[in-house]
Amino acid sequence: MSFEDTQLYIADLLRCASATAYQCGDHLKGADRAMVFSIWHLLEIAKAMVDRSIDCLGMKQNPD
Repeated sequence: MSFEDTQLYIADLLRCASATAYQCGDHLKGADRAMVFSIWHLLEIAKAMVDRSIDCLGMKQNPD
């Protein structure tokens, strides 16, 4: 598995985890809801970083 394929797989795992956290948090209230949505937010940040690394990798492999 190439580095780019690994990054794409990680991005997909983070997307699934993020969707799961969001769905779980949507049904909670109070502190429990806040905790789950803080996890969702951290997952979104991690996904953004992985997506950015994929974008940068694409730029290095396909310079214009």
